[in-house]
Amino acid sequence: MNDKSSDSVEELLAGGSRHHQIFPRLDERQVALLERYGERRKLKTGDVLFSEGDRHIPMFAILAGTIEATRGSGDSLHILGSHGPGSFTGEVGTLAGRAAVATARATSDCEVIVIDEESLRALVISEAELSETIMRAFILRRVAFIQDQNAGVLVIGSSASAATFRLRHFLSRNAQPSAYFDLDEHEEAKALLERYGATDADIPVLITSQGVALKHPTNRAAADAIGLSPDRLNGERFDVVVVGAGPAGLAAAVYAASEGLRVAVLDSKAPGGQAGTSSKIENYFGFPTGISGQALAGRGLSQCRKFGAEVGVPVQVLGIECHEAQPFHIRLDCDEHVYARAVVIATGARYRQPSLARLEDFVGRGVYYSATFMEAAFCANEELIIVGGGNSAGQAAVFLAGFARHVHIVIRGDGLKASMSNYLIRRIDAAANITVHLRTQIVELKGETQLESVIWDRQGHIEPKPFRHVFLFLGAQPNTGWLGDCVALDRNGFVLTGPDAISRWPSERPPHSLETSRPGIFAVGDVRSGSVKRVAAAVGEGAAAIQSLHQYLALDE
Repeated sequence: MNDKSSDSVEELLAGGSRHHQIFPRLDERQVALLERYGERRKLKTGDVLFSEGDRHIPMFAILAGTIEATRGSGDSLHILGSHGPGSFTGEVGTLAGRAAVATARATSDCEVIVIDEESLRALVISEAELSETIMRAFILRRVAFIQDQNAGVLVIGSSASAATFRLRHFLSRNAQPSAYFDLDEHEEAKALLERYGATDADIPVLITSQGVALKHPTNRAAADAIGLSPDRLNGERFDVVVVGAGPAGLAAAVYAASEGLRVAVLDSKAPGGQAGTSSKIENYFGFPTGISGQALAGRGLSQCRKFGAEVGVPVQVLGIECHEAQPFHIRLDCDEHVYARAVVIATGARYRQPSLARLEDFVGRGVYYSATFMEAAFCANEELIIVGGGNSAGQAAVFLAGFARHVHIVIRGDGLKASMSNYLIRRIDAAANITVHLRTQIVELKGETQLESVIWDRQGHIEPKPFRHVFLFLGAQPNTGWLGDCVALDRNGFVLTGPDAISRWPSERPPHSLETSRPGIFAVGDVRSGSVKRVAAAVGEGAAAIQSLHQYLALDE
């Protein structure tokens, strides 16, 4: 549960060196530039510029007077700050028409410049210097929103509930702050359920900032309620639809949108893909001290929005109709669909599930497929097992070792060198609370509602172990089920591209290197057969695919 605080975001950040970047004051020259993209408007004291939860709001630049930003209402009203001439409203969600995270109200008679959503995107693309100031402020304000203890929604649930874990994980991955109340740990939880007309059987219960209670919501229902999901997607036509918002997909979207194409990126979970669950990526070029997968994804998401790409999360692609006639018809959940002149498959891969009885019963209740701060909190001062010998497993082990009493890495092979980067092996060797168990595998999971212990086979010896937390980072399985027989796959289900797809290639021209067996459909990143399973390689493929895609679209015109 997040502790409550009366401090405003501005007060929390006022002492930091970045306060002037989060709340910059524009000079006369910059204000003159803004006027090219908006119109002047006068406001009276008490006028509301926008309310928390409103979508598609403009950016307001203050010329005279003051406005006050608040979050919540009634007894839970929190003042975020008061802003005067030279200030401007907005954060990264403003660029994409997402829900406002605060309410802005004039506290005196004001004059403002109003810049609508479309004009704002034109501004940040056209005015490089001013764009840097605005984008930096927008990004840092979103960071402040995530860190603010008074921000976000309420989640009422139980650590024994897999659905509670699923919802909390979804909110965390999408950088949506929430205060969590556990029925078994927090006395307030029962009272909150009664207040919103819910019972224990309804958990998890999500309470929006407007006081709307959702009982056992799906990820999509939660996203719709808090303004995270897109609201203008059904039936839309795009030049390019990128399916999957991992590093490869986000890179493809950034390059396509920056070159003037109309782009949509669709993902059923969160930006970042499998890489987004990594606590720290240290071998990605340009980040010598490393960067978390979620931070990298956040930067990519901000770039997509800057160039006008529509990032639809959580939106699940159910199938694609591959007829000779264009455009491609892509079927989505919630009875929605979109059309695309070209498609980039970037759905990546998921971790393989071992053949263990009752495995699904313990997901979120002792079995995890990612290692973030949320999972780390569950394992504080306990022993845990990591199954897998790749880089993801190594990064998880190093990260979790900072929280757990002891980390046990379990692999079936004879060592880590064949599958893990040397720097991670050296770090594991140096950690006093990490042990690698060779030729070892878990053979049974035990427990009632939560995982209580495991039984492993360690070099032929069957042994029970009282470990309550197991992290699975096993080899990858491609996310290609939604493709049907639209494109050719290899025997393991990965997408064939270039010369490897020639047996089903229908055109007289040769396929591009990242083009599938279907002209106009490209595959990048981990989902592609023969790809290098590294973030840098995925980003490079996403960018390279767009060059070939332009050539394809030119032939289509």
